[in-house]
Amino acid sequence: MQMPKPISLTVFLGNENTLRKWDARGSFVRELKLYRHLQERGLEISLVSFGGSEELDYASQLPGMRILCNRVGLPERTYIRRIHQIHAGAILRSDVVRTHQTGGILAAMKANWAWQVPLIARMDYDWSKNLRTNEPENTVEHSRVDGLVRKALARADHVIVTTEEIASTMVGKVPSVASKLTVIPNFVDTHTFRPASLEKRYDLVYIGRLASIKNLDALYEALSRLDRSLAVISGSISPDRENASASARSEQLRKRYGDLHQRVRWIGRVQNEDVPPYLNQARAFILCSLREGHPRSMVEAMACGLPIIGTNVAGIGSLLKHEVTGYLCDTDADSIACAIEAVLSNPALMRKMGANARQFALEHFALEQIAQREYDLLQHVVTMNPVAGAPKRFAQYFLRRNPGWT
Repeated sequence: MQMPKPISLTVFLGNENTLRKWDARGSFVRELKLYRHLQERGLEISLVSFGGSEELDYASQLPGMRILCNRVGLPERTYIRRIHQIHAGAILRSDVVRTHQTGGILAAMKANWAWQVPLIARMDYDWSKNLRTNEPENTVEHSRVDGLVRKALARADHVIVTTEEIASTMVGKVPSVASKLTVIPNFVDTHTFRPASLEKRYDLVYIGRLASIKNLDALYEALSRLDRSLAVISGSISPDRENASASARSEQLRKRYGDLHQRVRWIGRVQNEDVPPYLNQARAFILCSLREGHPRSMVEAMACGLPIIGTNVAGIGSLLKHEVTGYLCDTDADSIACAIEAVLSNPALMRKMGANARQFALEHFALEQIAQREYDLLQHVVTMNPVAGAPKRFAQYFLRRNPGWT
């Protein structure tokens, strides 16, 4: 009996998610865990990176996966504009193309349009809303991005979002997307991120970028009124704009608040697989953002059994149940300070929220469950959208005669 052909998946990473940048951020191992699990289920996976030939240095760490990158050093805009042509061979052999995150959507749409390969658009945040927050004056870019998102929602064969909030937003933009939309949250490796009996060295731990949307000024203002300690895990070693921005933000915060009489420890970059000990050395995790998508650092803290203190905003309020899995507050310093004291002064509440948070993470975000949901969705898309059309038929004819073409 002939075995069924394994599903071939091509993933567009996007310009903010090159392998080099993942390594610099300490998230390389985490970002690839899902694809490793899909490999174990028999998938053939190609990763389309917007990075240069240095991406190939990671090939030994990705056995069985194919790295497609800007080998010849084309200008970035040229490469992105022609990426569907440059890597046409791999794309044409694919059963599905998928975006890793929102940033890869334009290139993936071109691949879908040119070669008629089914597209799964994964949108982990509202690109339009983020742009309006970060660049409120750039109305031309707002319009362009909003049009691109709407086109992607309409064209994709299926859409993945990480939260019900984002799902509602996308349906509001393009109502017809409701019939082809699935909510699959970010995963957490609950074997790596789990409770451990370690000495508590910090009252609070924060993990994330040092961007203004993270509302760290209000957190520092709250801490300046309290006798509580904080560990800050953030940073990157990559010599790019993200690193320069983080360094400037870090220096700004240090100048304004210092280390609050040695109560704040700046830890910097930590590889994701080395984060659990830091979480387990803290009494609680805190995230005071003005808005989030589906914060992985908070989900990982929940998996470690930490009580969570979070602002009641999009992306946080929907994940936390007040005084059950976490403690919600407003975004101002007064409310944050009150929440910190309410949690840290109540050991019984902390134990209850921590245990509930761990159970919630196991039930909703465990890597094995998320990988199975992704696999089932891929099978569904392949079954419901058999690759067809003139471009594909020509490609099959061409590839049979040129098997080494990439």
